[in-house]
Amino acid sequence: MPLFRCPRLLALVFLTALTVASAQDYPNKPVRILVPFPAGGAVDIIARQMTVDLATSLGQSVVVDNRPGASGNIAMGAAAKAAPDGYTLVLASASLAINKSLIKSTPFDPRKDFTPVALVAMVPSLLVVNPTFGATSVTDLVARAKASPGAVNYGSNGVGTTQHLAASAFALRTGAQITHVPYKGVDQLVPDLLSGRIQMSFNNVASMQGQLKAGTLKALAIGRATRWSDMPDTPTYAEAGIGGLEYSSWVGLFGPAGLPQAVVDKLSKAVAVALANPETRAKIQASGNEVAGGSPAELSAFLAEEIGKWSKTIAAAGLQAE
Repeated sequence: MPLFRCPRLLALVFLTALTVASAQDYPNKPVRILVPFPAGGAVDIIARQMTVDLATSLGQSVVVDNRPGASGNIAMGAAAKAAPDGYTLVLASASLAINKSLIKSTPFDPRKDFTPVALVAMVPSLLVVNPTFGATSVTDLVARAKASPGAVNYGSNGVGTTQHLAASAFALRTGAQITHVPYKGVDQLVPDLLSGRIQMSFNNVASMQGQLKAGTLKALAIGRATRWSDMPDTPTYAEAGIGGLEYSSWVGLFGPAGLPQAVVDKLSKAVAVALANPETRAKIQASGNEVAGGSPAELSAFLAEEIGKWSKTIAAAGLQAE
């Protein structure tokens, strides 16, 4: 059948050609990166460190748009609904993998509604305690918690956060009965940790490094497979005899589903250039994070692995958020 006699086919060909042309011309206006957390947080810091490099590589300004709330679902939902043209992206965290199992009403599917671009950074998780509590090791902490079931309190940034889930996994693996005290954010948590109202927290390096350097908090373990070069004296959980507790958060760049391959390629290369910049790498590392990187396919596989890992922890702990 001649093309001109099939209007639908003609329209499809036209739209495909238009999309390809637009992707090749990308970007020709500012790019917006949604951040699911308030300004000043670990993810926001990474976003703002990268925008200068991305703007240079893409030849357009790149702006950060903070959309906190609903455990990250406000920003993620807006990104999922955005036009798949590369002008609205989102810098997601581990909550993208967590919320699928934790929140029944999540308005998007992390695998189907987003296009992976690049893993940007890992955010190491630490088990920290108030030194006055007296626990000097993970083994010592577990013994104290078992000796006084429910008397040891830990703080998190809220129900269903990586901090809460890491603590739940810790309790399941060790048999320690520890009491959860949720906060609205690390700014409220830290004063109570310093005062001794709570004795411990499973939090990221970025949020705790000031107190760790000052000696007002003590790190007992880090949620990595190996020790971190920036904290060589902090053992892993495995070294403390507790395997399977590699619970760290992460930061990855995503676009809406259906992002053209040409746009994905440009963005992925721009992120790689940014992460190769010594100044940017140093800033990410100095803020308590690890530079990551990798291809879109690698981020896709990583996300699937994370969804599986967190879903098992959530099911085992019997957690559910509304």
